[in-house]
Amino acid sequence: MTALSPATVLAGSADRHADTVAVIDGRVRVTYAELWLEARCYGAGLRAAGVRGGDAVALLAPNVVDFPRVYFGALAAGAVAVPVGVPVGPQAVQLAREARLLVCHTSHLAAGRRISARAGVPLLTVGPSRGPSDVPRLEDLGDVPPGRTGGFADTDLDPAGRTEVDPDDTDVVLGCLPLGGRFGQAITLTGTFRAGATLVLLGRFTGPAALDLMLREQVTVFHGTSAMYAALLDAARGRDSLPRLRRWVSRAPLPPSLRQRFTSTFDTVVHVAEGERDSSGRPDASTGRGRTARRLRSRRLGCRGGRHRRGPGG
Repeated sequence: MTALSPATVLAGSADRHADTVAVIDGRVRVTYAELWLEARCYGAGLRAAGVRGGDAVALLAPNVVDFPRVYFGALAAGAVAVPVGVPVGPQAVQLAREARLLVCHTSHLAAGRRISARAGVPLLTVGPSRGPSDVPRLEDLGDVPPGRTGGFADTDLDPAGRTEVDPDDTDVVLGCLPLGGRFGQAITLTGTFRAGATLVLLGRFTGPAALDLMLREQVTVFHGTSAMYAALLDAARGRDSLPRLRRWVSRAPLPPSLRQRFTSTFDTVVHVAEGERDSSGRPDASTGRGRTARRLRSRRLGCRGGRHRRGPGG
């Protein structure tokens, strides 16, 4: 079987779901066609900055729409996107040192400057302009490549690679997990785009903010950690209206007491995502244990939540 570039995840959905909203970031709504075009433009900028096939591109950005633009732009350029983490950890300099360059969102420019200087790699920025700066902007470096898919063949979604915790193209997924983390990349970012669903971004997670956003954007799928589930449960106290999602997914099994209280309060099912995904969003079968050992297993706990369709906003 011919190996496909991970960039085909977004290229395929841009072809099949061109007018579907791919990302909601505050008031910003970007369709799949627009996101793929912007990612290819960023990819062209990376190539103009000296990135070549197989290079690593370090990425410092929070959960904003520029994250997938740069992430898939690097993949479209034949490079490997390496998020260095938000908040910035001690490994950030080492990761950047192994990259060709660092792309930094302007909201984290001070940290980006420090990492770039210590790692000895060039720095580029993306995001809203925050006044005069001597750092080149990635979007100013590249021209839009010709063609709808930019040379990436469209691929149909492989049903064999789907699991019952994967979203489908009617879903609206809340992206609270850091997109720079492994779980956020594989399950939330790549899994959502591979399905052609809509990803709603929340830059800074709090229980009240997440519940408000779920109701406002008619979210149907949530991915989170035990701490996030606890925060949602606390925020639910005294509320007249709670979101009724189609699917709740936890990174690991919830503690029994939290699980019982959450499923009772939200009258729902919590699924547990176990295992890892490769960069195309499919279950990783690269080890000898294969897909069985890296499956996404669902634990049904409580009553199934109601089915919601995507609203007019997405």
